[in-house]
Amino acid sequence: MIKHSPARTQHRNLRASTMLRGAVPTTLLTRMLGLALVAIAATLAMRTASAASGLCTSGARCTTEQSIADKARQLAGLTAALEVASMGYAQQHRIELSDQEFFSFSGVGALVCTVNGSPRVATAFLVGAFDLGVTVAHPFEEDGVWAKPEDCTYTSTDSTGQVRERIPVTAFKAQWQVEDGAYGATSKDFAVLRLAIPSNFAQRTMPLGRFSGSATSVSMIGFSSLDADTLKRKTQGTVYARNNSGTLMNQGFAHDMDSSDIASGAPVVDQRSGVIIGVHTRMSATERSAEGPPARNAMIIMNEWLEKALRVEMEATTTVANTAVK
Repeated sequence: MIKHSPARTQHRNLRASTMLRGAVPTTLLTRMLGLALVAIAATLAMRTASAASGLCTSGARCTTEQSIADKARQLAGLTAALEVASMGYAQQHRIELSDQEFFSFSGVGALVCTVNGSPRVATAFLVGAFDLGVTVAHPFEEDGVWAKPEDCTYTSTDSTGQVRERIPVTAFKAQWQVEDGAYGATSKDFAVLRLAIPSNFAQRTMPLGRFSGSATSVSMIGFSSLDADTLKRKTQGTVYARNNSGTLMNQGFAHDMDSSDIASGAPVVDQRSGVIIGVHTRMSATERSAEGPPARNAMIIMNEWLEKALRVEMEATTTVANTAVK
């Protein structure tokens, strides 16, 4: 297991506000549901009215323009109903991080790179050292063009979503890029990054271990898009056991966590031990159809390449530190 470094001696207040954004009160959810039902009822009434007015006074159907206008009104009513309902659902199922969790997962950040002129975002987490991170490779390649370290930054945000630091990246190694035959294999969708300076915001690095292969209750912590939302998110669920044949799926283990608001690269944490047992990514369409799993979400686990790459980087860090002391 890749052990985490000790927590920093000076405990910082990781929360800028003492007021947590808790779950939506039951009365508010009830009101939202009521509004949604009213909007849906209005939409149904509108459809009935449209059907009644679908015949003109002469007994013939109304013009095409009238029919299109009716449908537009129906769509507007239905959209309003869905917006109200979805807002309540999203707020109800969003899990807030506690003060302790913000401390424990302060080593989770976002890697932002520019590829072919377009920004790409993935969740990344620090392992073994405050300037050494792990993430996934696939967001940072397009049409054979890979992100360059100088085009990447590691970003940390606090509990209010405020950006606390942006650190340039000096090295970026992807298994897809450096290992023959690895490109496109989801189980090898790993990347290791080196920061220009250690993170000052992170209070601890993350312990990365092995997964037993049994069904496990897990949590996932990560980011969505720093352009639209800079809050760190958390979701919970289950990582499934090996398939019926007893062998590991080529692309990794499937999980049922809602990843709609969390970018790939997020650490998957065993809720019992607090150890990272894998990394969230997405199954490729080809592998999904070949293996036939029910979902496109996957958890990939530490392989030999990742373990070796991390050990090499940590040994390099130790060597530099010893040289500096001398």
